[in-house]
Amino acid sequence: MKILLVTPMPPRPQAPGAIPMILHALLAGLSVRHDLTLVTVAGPDPQEWEAIERLRTSGIEVHAIKRSQLHALPRWQRRWRLASAWLRGQWPWRTVWFWEPEMQQILDRLHAEKHFDLVQVEDNAMGIYRYRTRAPKILTEYEVRRPRPINWHGWSQPGRMAWAFIEADWRRWPLYQRAVWRRFERIQVFTARDAETMRAIMPEVASRIRVNPFGVELPEAADPSREEDKTLVFVGNFTHPPNVDAALWLGHEIMPSLREHCPGVQLLLVGIHPPEPVRALACADIVVTGAVPKIEPYLERAAVVLAPIRTGGGQRMKVLHSMAMGKAVVTTPRGAEGLAIGGCTPPVVVAEDAQGIAAGVAALLDSDATRCELGHSARVFAAEHYNPNAYARRLEAIYAELQIEQTAELRQ
Repeated sequence: MKILLVTPMPPRPQAPGAIPMILHALLAGLSVRHDLTLVTVAGPDPQEWEAIERLRTSGIEVHAIKRSQLHALPRWQRRWRLASAWLRGQWPWRTVWFWEPEMQQILDRLHAEKHFDLVQVEDNAMGIYRYRTRAPKILTEYEVRRPRPINWHGWSQPGRMAWAFIEADWRRWPLYQRAVWRRFERIQVFTARDAETMRAIMPEVASRIRVNPFGVELPEAADPSREEDKTLVFVGNFTHPPNVDAALWLGHEIMPSLREHCPGVQLLLVGIHPPEPVRALACADIVVTGAVPKIEPYLERAAVVLAPIRTGGGQRMKVLHSMAMGKAVVTTPRGAEGLAIGGCTPPVVVAEDAQGIAAGVAALLDSDATRCELGHSARVFAAEHYNPNAYARRLEAIYAELQIEQTAELRQ
């Protein structure tokens, strides 16, 4: 098939966030059997520009808008464009951030010049654009935002302006999501929970929703000789609020219990843009690294990888990537969402509360054999069910549905 793939950032095998890695696995799985045209936004990080050139070298047709690091007047002009777009519209800030006027021009030109069998749009931020084609359109919804009450607790805290902005922005998500979802013939989500949330928000699109957990390119297996005794690792992009919540839960409630059960334990909090409350966790046995060139060396150091996720939706790359490296993982039911597939239970330790997580970690630290066996089973599980080809095959089943429907419509 000739597929137009629209993404908010370039696919990359290594990145500080999950989306580029998911996109890279998607590209790897689909490009084997399909003709892909990629439209994306890159920069100002030079590594994103480099990713674009690598994709072109590999034979992928890429149309990219390159964002550069602006200074002085151009920087303020861009800030004003983004701020005014948020103030005058109903778009959430995340969508405004990824919006580029030139993107619509590229899409219109491609639809006028080329025939595509299908349009695949990754992330609801790309749902802001118009796709002027009769080809079937699929949206991948990475995280469904559920309506929630106003968090009035923030009113009594410092930073009221930031609190007011966050609350006002969150109010925009239900309307924006519904406006985007109704424009796609299929909507792919990664977890059953997100599918249920979407049906509750917009029952009329229930028949279009498909659950398809994402895939990951199998990394090199972790070298057991690099594992450090009693070292625990949490990895997360701290611009994502659920990761901030998890880190604070780790520092304030889980680590005190672990210190009691496992004297000498050390926790590494790895990820870009840790806010002040996370940085304040740093102490003798908690290290806040900030941005790192690669996360794999830190995962190799881990005796146990922790993912105590309590909020947010979607599937967790940090969990799947750690499993694929062959690491023992302790997480929550929310952190394990999307991993059960084909009636198979994922080989991770799951606990609901701080005491349960601490107990699960302590049991793994007490037994090298149990820890090693869990890590091995996790890698085998990820390789079998979540490799790029398996992900692409599940997605191709959705393509087949759309082709059948389109053929039936043409015959009528």
